[in-house]
Amino acid sequence: MNKISASSVGFATAATLAVLNAVCAIAVAVWPDGVMAFFNSFAHGLDLTPLKSNQPFSLFQFVCGLAGLVLVGIVSGAIFAFAYNSVTSE
Repeated sequence: MNKISASSVGFATAATLAVLNAVCAIAVAVWPDGVMAFFNSFAHGLDLTPLKSNQPFSLFQFVCGLAGLVLVGIVSGAIFAFAYNSVTSE
């Protein structure tokens, strides 16, 4: 089986998370209550509305969140590729 590149998988994961973060940020800006209701459905009955912030959304918050997710994507993608390459046989 072919080995996969840790950097390629890491950067692909980071790009995927960056796009999802941007889509989520746009959705929150346009439809905050709907997004909250949507994510409540993922919480298996937990009420997430107390977590809703009253502070206005800022570009700085978006950039910090984006940078964090890109870093998490690179690291987790590289770990995934390393683990995949370690358990597959040729």
